[in-house]
Amino acid sequence: MNILHQIQRVVQTIPVLIIFSIVLWSYYAFVVSLCGVLPSPEMKTVYLMVYHVVFIVFCFSYLRAIFSDSGGVPPQFYLTAPEKEELDRTTDSRAFLEVVGKRLPIHEVTLTNAVRYCEVCLCIKPDRAHHCSMCRRCVLKMDHHCPWINNCVGFRNYKFFVTFLLYSCVYTITVSLFVAPWAVFIWNREEHMRALPEMDKFNIMIVFFVATMFFLAVSGLWVFHAFLTANNKSTLEMGRAPRMKNQRIGDKNPYDKGCKANCGDVYGSGVCMFCPVYTSRGNGVLFQPAERPPGDMRRLLSSNGMASDDDEVIYNSEVPLNLDPVMSA
Repeated sequence: MNILHQIQRVVQTIPVLIIFSIVLWSYYAFVVSLCGVLPSPEMKTVYLMVYHVVFIVFCFSYLRAIFSDSGGVPPQFYLTAPEKEELDRTTDSRAFLEVVGKRLPIHEVTLTNAVRYCEVCLCIKPDRAHHCSMCRRCVLKMDHHCPWINNCVGFRNYKFFVTFLLYSCVYTITVSLFVAPWAVFIWNREEHMRALPEMDKFNIMIVFFVATMFFLAVSGLWVFHAFLTANNKSTLEMGRAPRMKNQRIGDKNPYDKGCKANCGDVYGSGVCMFCPVYTSRGNGVLFQPAERPPGDMRRLLSSNGMASDDDEVIYNSEVPLNLDPVMSA
């Protein structure tokens, strides 16, 4: 089984290697094949400067999406050894989990109004957390598992994923627009392009079509996630809306705080909003925007890094939480 897991991990890197191969080839096609035919040093300088700025930001955002942790469940949500033994012995596991859940800040329930429990991780799921079979752990505010970054998209790397999509659009449209006139010259068999080596012609033509194709595909995905961000939803929640305790069917999204506040939760504020640096608000466990906790409880939460003066949360537990996630094996 361990060998199969190692093979699976190797196979999962293939999509990432494909993306890196395409990016490296596009770099060669632009810098060598295209810039080699530009008529003036000034034009070549402008092309190379603009391209490399966009290329560096794009690559950095992609690497952040790949290597940033998606957000593991804090240790307090895992059952203790005595609790596991008691759960195995009890004949009413639902009632037992409800008792354990009272010490945790959870509001979401299953369709049968039971505490959401992961039988693989042996933990009570925080609100918006789900189990990822690929990552083999529960992930805070899980959106989906993306094979193109070989990573789960969750609370702690969602901004990196969205900025990766954004700068993918910027990168591909930049390449497409800069290459387009020269691709047209080659297509029309212009006189000044006839001396160009056939391989360079091929690279210029193909990189134009590939960049345009990727822009159309990725821009649609970015618009979709911009919609999710504006409405404070995840991809999983689009398929099945979260159910809260005693919630009626048809109630509005319990996490929607308005477009501005929703976007601020993901992007933060200030000059780094759209930079591939971490500026997201919150902790991945507390989401409910309905009311503020009492002053004494807010001070307790603040001392544990769980609340700030800008947070609007419900907290139904008197037990401070250690938010350091339990890492997967």
